[in-house]
Amino acid sequence: VWRLSGEKYFASGAGLADVALVTARPRGAPEGPKGIALFLVPRLARDGALNFTVRRLKSKSATRGVPSGEVELAASEAALIGRAEAGIYYTLENLTVARLANAAAAMGIARKAHLEAVLRTRTRRAFGAILEEHPLVRRDLTDLAVRISGGLALTFRAVEAFDRCWTETPPYSPAYNHMRLLAHLAKGRTADHAAEATRLAMELFGGLGFLEEYAVARWHREALITPIWEGSANIQALDMLEVLGRKGAAEPFMGELTGLLDQAGTPEAALALNAAGSALAALASAPPREAEWRGKGALATLADAAQVALLYQLAGSAGERWAKLAALAARRFLAHEDYPSWALDDRDVWGGP
Repeated sequence: VWRLSGEKYFASGAGLADVALVTARPRGAPEGPKGIALFLVPRLARDGALNFTVRRLKSKSATRGVPSGEVELAASEAALIGRAEAGIYYTLENLTVARLANAAAAMGIARKAHLEAVLRTRTRRAFGAILEEHPLVRRDLTDLAVRISGGLALTFRAVEAFDRCWTETPPYSPAYNHMRLLAHLAKGRTADHAAEATRLAMELFGGLGFLEEYAVARWHREALITPIWEGSANIQALDMLEVLGRKGAAEPFMGELTGLLDQAGTPEAALALNAAGSALAALASAPPREAEWRGKGALATLADAAQVALLYQLAGSAGERWAKLAALAARRFLAHEDYPSWALDDRDVWGGP
């Protein structure tokens, strides 16, 4: 058995989990990431006593769905996972799983808020008409539909890529590095979508949307943590730059985008392909500090281009609605225009899931 000592000021699942994954540096291990090992720490020691101490639960700052707290380990019993010298790789693989889960959770939260908003706008009257009859409300419902459809498409493309290569070990293949890029894009962009979608849903409820007894208030609170959990947008951008610059992930990414967008053959598809290519070229030609400066903007651009491509792909099997959503996403997020007015009277776009 190994014994770990240390503390963690903010630990997810504290007070609930029966086991914890803990990174620690064994005595004598080298400094830096390569010296980190990964351990499994049970809640109870072999003699049945508590194996670590939860000093206090975070009541005000934590989300209500996941308890968290300050944890102290004092010679706590632990089992080493795999080989100590490979701990950093195990840790990053687990983090990839968590980021994919975070993206799916962000879109689930956004969808719940969307459904609440759709029901509200179909039943509530204001200024002499049902809410969904007002053009401004339809514009907000359009934004919800575009963000959620694009985020879901990107999330499950990243999950699909993970399913194909999760058994790999270092050195990783180009397919694994392509998956890593997709995971960073999905995690970073879905967090933005969830925060904005839940905010819009609250706005559609008016003042009631801020009250605890209405579900949208909770969904917005939960969405606000998704950009932070499992790595902020800054971390996703840094990891994206690493996988692009050192692992060659740009080539398979652009290969997939080119195939999908050329097949779509619309002006919006061409816009998405050009935006992705320009973003990658700018990163490749920039000095490291400037590339980092551009990182978050590039992540959003690449994610949005991928969403457009995947929505067009989905249109081939699921119908024209998805092609409409792809075109709207390209105009809004890549051309930075407002949604075109043709969507105003197209219930297929904004009328619900």
